[in-house]
Amino acid sequence: MLLTEEQISEIENMAELFFSLDQIAVNAEIDPQEFREEVESKSGEAYTAYMRGWFKGEIPLRKSIAEAAANGSNPAQQMLLTMIQNASIDKL
Repeated sequence: MLLTEEQISEIENMAELFFSLDQIAVNAEIDPQEFREEVESKSGEAYTAYMRGWFKGEIPLRKSIAEAAANGSNPAQQMLLTMIQNASIDKL
């Protein structure tokens, strides 16, 4: 899939805000099926842009959860424990 710099930027920006693949494709004016296939294949510039944006959104969220957990929030502690379990090396 060939993307312009503007489309790559739009994919990143929208993924950062957790828009769906279809919403991103429509807004970036790219074929939704082709975009979905590239993201699901976990290769190519569309996938890279999507993941880069996703992480930009997820990192501050996780930091916020970790901070709330450290401050004694029981729900945040449970969420953090779940994230740790899901990311465990044993799960690889």
